[in-house]
Amino acid sequence: MRNVNGFTLIEALTVISLMACISTLAAPNLINWLNRAKLNGAVINLKGSLELAKFKAIQENRPVAVNFTANSYIVFRDTGATSGAYDAGEEVFRKKTLATGIRIDLSATTFADTGTGGKKTRFRGRGTSASGTVYLINSNGMVKKIIVSSTGRIRTE
Repeated sequence: MRNVNGFTLIEALTVISLMACISTLAAPNLINWLNRAKLNGAVINLKGSLELAKFKAIQENRPVAVNFTANSYIVFRDTGATSGAYDAGEEVFRKKTLATGIRIDLSATTFADTGTGGKKTRFRGRGTSASGTVYLINSNGMVKKIIVSSTGRIRTE
C-alpha cells in the first residue's frame, strides 16, 4: 500500500467546477445587493445633508439652500442676489457627488427649478422649507425618496 498525500487532478477539477457553478448563481444576488446598498447609502447621506441645512438655518437664523443636479448636490448659506441658487462667494457647507450608478431623478423631484437645469430647496431661520420630494434612483431602477414637509420635517420612503 502506498500512502499518498494530496488531491488527484480529477478531484481538484471537480471542486473548481462546483465553486464556479455556485459563484455563477450567487453573483447576480451580490450585484443587486451592492446596488441597493449604494442607493441606501446615498439616501442616508442626502437626508443628513438636508438635516445639516435645516440645522445651520436655525443655528444662524439665516437661509440655507440645497441645490440638486442629476449626480450631485450642494448645501450653502443663501445670502447672494439669487434666492435659492448658488452665487459666487456664498459659504458652502457640503458638496457631494453621488456614487456611480446613483442619480437624482430631476423630472420626478418636486422642488423648484434652479433655472440652470437643477432643483432647489431652501430652509429659513425657523427650520421651515417649501415642501417637496427628492427621488434617487439606482442603475437597476430602484427608487427611494426623501420628503421634506413645509414644517421642515425630513423623512425617507
